[in-house]
Amino acid sequence: MEEQKCRNIESILTEKHLKTIIHRLAGFLGDHFKIVVHLQNAGVTRKLHLFAKSMPLINKPKADFIADYNFFRRENLVYKLFENMCVTDSDNWCTKAYIHTDTLLVLPDLSILGYKTLPTDQFYDLKHVLIAVKSLAQFHAKYACYEANQQKSIYEDHREVLKDAAFMDAPWLRAAARLSCSLLREFSTETIDEDTLTNLFLKACDDLTVSKESINVILHRDLWTNNILFRHEGDEPKGAVLVDFQCVRYGPPAFDLMILLYLTTTKQFRESHEKEVFNHYYTVFTQYLDDTMKGKLKDYNYGRWDFFNWCERARMFAMMEAMAIFPFVLMDPSLAQKTFDDPDTFTKHVEEDRCKPVLDYARESSFYRERMVEVSVEFVDRYHLKRL
Repeated sequence: MEEQKCRNIESILTEKHLKTIIHRLAGFLGDHFKIVVHLQNAGVTRKLHLFAKSMPLINKPKADFIADYNFFRRENLVYKLFENMCVTDSDNWCTKAYIHTDTLLVLPDLSILGYKTLPTDQFYDLKHVLIAVKSLAQFHAKYACYEANQQKSIYEDHREVLKDAAFMDAPWLRAAARLSCSLLREFSTETIDEDTLTNLFLKACDDLTVSKESINVILHRDLWTNNILFRHEGDEPKGAVLVDFQCVRYGPPAFDLMILLYLTTTKQFRESHEKEVFNHYYTVFTQYLDDTMKGKLKDYNYGRWDFFNWCERARMFAMMEAMAIFPFVLMDPSLAQKTFDDPDTFTKHVEEDRCKPVLDYARESSFYRERMVEVSVEFVDRYHLKRL
């Protein structure tokens, strides 16, 4: 029945159809659609609610950027991996894809099942962090067990796809450093020159690599608010699903945890609750390991305190990523689409200089401004001023 449903969907949903079905949603790394398919069988009609993501249909510079950085190829690879890992409905940290190719992804519309994201202008509280961290730890544990039993990592065969061309010495990253310097200069008392900050960014990028001193897993690497969907009972979060695997990497799992914390919580929250969150992750992660993988933890000397040390090593990359992507993901969605989805200015704003539109909006929005300045000041204080 499930196979037949997938064949029906695939025969219906071509890229040509996606140009006209239902309404288009904003999305930085693709065109997003919500689709309702009416299925008929033996005179009975039912609705199938879908979420689809395709390569941009209009903005060619953006499509070229997405293709060059392998965003769809990486997500396609992850959903193939989920099939090999025998991900089931009991693995409620993710959802399976009906269709996944290098240009198209079709998933169930999880909003119909009661899942939703929190607003981008709302920080996670402890309850939401712990639920999200549980799903992340289950994801990492599932892959770790799969790799341990396969005795081969996905990285061996897919190194080029998993390489993150954005977080290396690339125009996109240099533009991020340029913008961070401008934000600090205008809205804080901290200053740093562009070359120094760029070099710190590059050092942070070098830290996220495959390590012989740690277990390595598939990393989501993009755990901001829109990529974690929660199911609530009343006001209580009861489950979290991870979505959007376009930015996956391969490396030590602590990097994902620190990225989640820096993209969804405040400095004050982290100072109050980090150790509790670290403990929660490690407890859930080890709980979901099989005997084969538990043995490997001993081989790596990967105990609880070793994991805590890895979290500290991952902090610099997580902070740098927040500085780099906050200008995009925290901007008002309609303004972000207007700013970063215009074919005429896409390359300029993404790979050259995005200072003007970001600074203009930062002057208007206190939340936008304060969120970016907070992490930028913390980064400069930790990794520049304290080393002078």
